[in-house]
Amino acid sequence: MKYLKYKVGITLTSCALLLVSSCSKEKFAEYNTNPDLVGVIAPAPLFTKAITNWHDDSFEAFYEQYRGISRWTRQLVGVAGNSITITDPIGNINNRYGRFFSSSGPLLVDVQKTIEKLPADQVPRYAYMSSIAEIMKVYEAWFVTDGNGSIPYTQAFQARYGGTLTPTYDTQEQLYDIFDKSLKAAVTTLKATQPVEQVSFGNNDLYFQGKITNWIKVATSLRLRIASRLSKRNPAKLKEIALEILANPTDLISSPDEDWSLKAGSLFIGTGNWDITASGAYGAHHSVDFMYRNNDPRLKLFYLPNSWTLDRFNQAKTQGKIAANAVYDSRRYYGQYTSPDASTDPTKAAFFSPVVIKDGTNNVNLDTVSQVQNRMWAPQLNNGKGAATLLILTYADVCFIRAELAATGVTSESASEWYYKGIDASITTYDRMAKAAALEDYTALDNNAVTAYKAMPEIVYNPATGLQQICVQQYLNFYKNFNESWALLKRTGLPNKTTSLVVEDFVVSGQVQAIPRRFVINFPVAGDPNFNNKQTAITEMAKDPGFGQATDAKGRVWWDMP
Repeated sequence: MKYLKYKVGITLTSCALLLVSSCSKEKFAEYNTNPDLVGVIAPAPLFTKAITNWHDDSFEAFYEQYRGISRWTRQLVGVAGNSITITDPIGNINNRYGRFFSSSGPLLVDVQKTIEKLPADQVPRYAYMSSIAEIMKVYEAWFVTDGNGSIPYTQAFQARYGGTLTPTYDTQEQLYDIFDKSLKAAVTTLKATQPVEQVSFGNNDLYFQGKITNWIKVATSLRLRIASRLSKRNPAKLKEIALEILANPTDLISSPDEDWSLKAGSLFIGTGNWDITASGAYGAHHSVDFMYRNNDPRLKLFYLPNSWTLDRFNQAKTQGKIAANAVYDSRRYYGQYTSPDASTDPTKAAFFSPVVIKDGTNNVNLDTVSQVQNRMWAPQLNNGKGAATLLILTYADVCFIRAELAATGVTSESASEWYYKGIDASITTYDRMAKAAALEDYTALDNNAVTAYKAMPEIVYNPATGLQQICVQQYLNFYKNFNESWALLKRTGLPNKTTSLVVEDFVVSGQVQAIPRRFVINFPVAGDPNFNNKQTAITEMAKDPGFGQATDAKGRVWWDMP
């Protein structure tokens, strides 16, 4: 896998491949408004730009991921815990919607339309390219509908090609059927031997450099992931799709080498909004505690040791900041409690009250809780030169889906086999990510440590609690994929306060608070040219009892059933 080193490099590469004499902003502006120019620009660089536009959104990273979903799922927490407003909707969120409809989505459609406008004898040579663009478009649309419900899709992006400026909204139920059929058709095309030699995306495909077998595997694996959302809404459909896919399992991602992710160099993922530590990101008590007591090899890849070095401890004692008879705690990994009420519990006071010491003339806060490994998110921090890994769909994800399907009786596969394979794959993937990010304290993975971890009593697979164990490992695996962690909690309710990894409720003044389950859906404003279709979409979604009020983020989208 090659690394996406920097944004300027991509722009220059794309421009070199354009079938025009220059790459000026004016030329792109003309292209974006003039459908007659489709076919003048090559499809490959359009695909590159669609990928970079999809991933290059630090605003979304900061607000939606770091400040929103990661806190709702209790994956991360601030150093001082959570406020009483933790379950309220936050501003500047749901950028995925605009990113798809105004940035990446149109370019993916342009790839396909560009191909259609090629000379008739050339079009057949681009069948694979068009199918790959379709896979990417389905993934992005699915990601958007996941938190929004109904969206325009079948009539979207068509205005420049004779379509409508006021597209209707497809329901999520319709979309799930469309997505499955589209991905299945794309795989059929990619597996077929075409009558003419195919043009490859090559290095313009920043994920797989145009390797068709990888796209077959991610499309099939994406079908399985999308179908898994139906575990409550339509279990019969989930079983139908799963059994069809597993009849030919070689079409699924089968190794961490085939993970679907973007390798982004230190100058693509910069600091600023990309800096997860700027949002005060610390480990949650339940995750850190569980990982620590089970010697999880990922612990040091996820979190940094706390501030209490032995030297700092002795300074605090000398300065009278802690008791003279205090005994040093060599454990350096603790997480913060996530329930707002925890801050008022006197037995937890040490977690919420850092000790302040003097180091020369400087004040130094000694926090008990562990910050996240910031270079795993933004490798440029602290003068780093590593690469960030932006996850989409991994082999570990597929293993745990298969384990869950087996544990719930959907398939006859071995739940324990896929559970252990998932653990191995997750640890391998995170080890590779840490090495690529050049963590300051990175050490090579010890396979004996992995074996020992799987032998821990809480980790050894027990059929009586197997589903809980699978969901616990999925939760840990989704450390850098908050949307999937959110979906797991909504879909299964696991892990929770009764599982071995005890995820505490959000409790405010003794009352349990429900987490947000989707984004706020705003009503159209007067004068919106698509007012009627937007209003109709909300009216239709509201017919589902779980939807609630459009402006209530604790309402549910179609797939998210109680």
